[in-house]
Amino acid sequence: MTMTSLTINPEDVRSSAGARPAWLEQVAAYVQQAAADGETVTLTAKRRMMTPEQVADAMGVSRPTISRKIKAGEIRAVKVGNRNRIPYEEFARYWRKTMGDLVELTRDELRDDLFGDQ
Repeated sequence: MTMTSLTINPEDVRSSAGARPAWLEQVAAYVQQAAADGETVTLTAKRRMMTPEQVADAMGVSRPTISRKIKAGEIRAVKVGNRNRIPYEEFARYWRKTMGDLVELTRDELRDDLFGDQ
């Protein structure tokens, strides 16, 4: 009997190198085992979602901070039942914006720290 599911993360696919990357080997082995067991394989893609807690951990802030950002419209979230979920692409967008703002705010201070007053 084959596994019920196999998950391949986008990072694995993007960072793969070589003639036949490891993630592709996993897929091939999965399909071969399913065929040997007389099973059908269906491939699907699913948008990755993050909880507010996962976003908070990744950004080094509290979950309530992320919840406030969602309520203020700074982070787009979707409701799954009565819970907020943040699409991974939205997390990445907000991360880039936040880091860009941080660099802009601290640019002069960093330059002074690195090179002294000029």
